[in-house]
Amino acid sequence: MNDFFDSRVRTDDVDDTQAWLQAQYGQVDVLADRASIAEHAVGDTAFALRHLIWECRAEIVYEADRFFFATSTTGYSWSIGATSGDYSVEPGIVEPGHELIGRPDRADVQLLAFDASWLTETARTIYGDDDLIVRFEGMGPVSRHMRDYWLATLRWSLTQTPLLAEPLVRAHVRRALASATLEAFPLVGDPRERRASAIEQAAIYRAATSWIDDHASLPVTVDDAAHAVGASTRGLRRAFLANGHLASSPEDYLSAARLSAAHADLLDADAEGISVDEVAVRWGFVDPEAFASAYLHAYRVSPQRTLER
Repeated sequence: MNDFFDSRVRTDDVDDTQAWLQAQYGQVDVLADRASIAEHAVGDTAFALRHLIWECRAEIVYEADRFFFATSTTGYSWSIGATSGDYSVEPGIVEPGHELIGRPDRADVQLLAFDASWLTETARTIYGDDDLIVRFEGMGPVSRHMRDYWLATLRWSLTQTPLLAEPLVRAHVRRALASATLEAFPLVGDPRERRASAIEQAAIYRAATSWIDDHASLPVTVDDAAHAVGASTRGLRRAFLANGHLASSPEDYLSAARLSAAHADLLDADAEGISVDEVAVRWGFVDPEAFASAYLHAYRVSPQRTLER
């Protein structure tokens, strides 16, 4: 995804605060003569992390267009329909189409937002269910343990914000947050069936990566790997999508395994006895320019430089 954003805003003027809040969060009434707000937002179209510091009292009426998950310091009460709570007591959900009435009062708020279609596709991949629709049965976490797990994942994710411009880092953080959120909050459906599916996919992934590592020197294909672990090729690809943080497909993993093996050979080789092209071909890379580009991206140095070290 190339739609990354990282924005900051701070204003101490009441009228500016009111206007900015309304542009971002719908109907907002600032209930003070003096007010300021600061926000740091980072993410892409699939997800966003937002840290808001409210130095005022306000009332918000907001109809959500995506999934929001929030936690705060003391001072942010809310209601959705007949249900009410406080984000400082328990993290809470706002689902798309729900109208939130929020009452921040000098609160420090952390928000996690997911695009609904992206979260649905991610949940279908994780749980192996093409018909799954992401809906939640309650407003808070399923247990204290899972609440603490989700909060710890959110805190870790916020430490990664300086690195989120990097697509691989962002994909890893986004996937970790989605997985923690889907487990920590009460997703509609049978959690035992979802967990069994996720465990099965993780087992396929582990078996396939082990098999690929052992057979990367042979002219094997992704179909061979799927057959070896007792999965369909489609099932193997789903397992990698669900579990492969650094390689989201078996093809990418096989290529990375062979690139790693070529790197080891270059480190051990005598520059006078072998060429980079020979090492590349040995590991299945028939296009020298493509190999050199992939190697440079992975190791930040050219293969020739490694060979001649």
